[in-house]
Amino acid sequence: MTADEFYALGDAPEGGKMELVRGRVVAMSPVGVEHGSVVGNLHIALGLFVRKRKLGSVLIETGFRLRRNPDVVRAPDLSFVVAGRMPAARAERLRYFAGHPDLAIEVLSPDDSADEIAEKTDEYLAAGAERVWIVRPRNRTVTVHRPGGDSHTYSGADILSSADAAFGEAGFALPLPEIFA
Repeated sequence: MTADEFYALGDAPEGGKMELVRGRVVAMSPVGVEHGSVVGNLHIALGLFVRKRKLGSVLIETGFRLRRNPDVVRAPDLSFVVAGRMPAARAERLRYFAGHPDLAIEVLSPDDSADEIAEKTDEYLAAGAERVWIVRPRNRTVTVHRPGGDSHTYSGADILSSADAAFGEAGFALPLPEIFA
């Protein structure tokens, strides 16, 4: 299946979300309360910083066409796209983003496998993402992946910075306890 055919399917009939992985539709169950709360906390923190400085857009479960032939469309829980890369035409904004997010954030659910998460991380980075965050609510950690295989896991009272988020402006500071509050 192509990304265009996938887009024409519409929403998942049973709820949740779907992604296109090498031309094959993968359905995911709706998320639990903890997952939703963590995504909400991240959206507020990132969104306030980005919006105030006009850095770009923070998006929720937006489809990104990462590859063609076979097509791959991934929808991270949250993402950030630098202002200059956002589609200008409304018709382009109605479809999947043609390319990668600058920051992709995946919040793990209990049924996510390590292999699936590693595959997503590799796909985002291979497509050009500057950062990928893997957020683990169960152990209250965030692993920040960078191109070239560099990664760092934050825990406890650690603070995520602008450099961790691939923001072009300094000043972002997000203490981990605020993510999991």
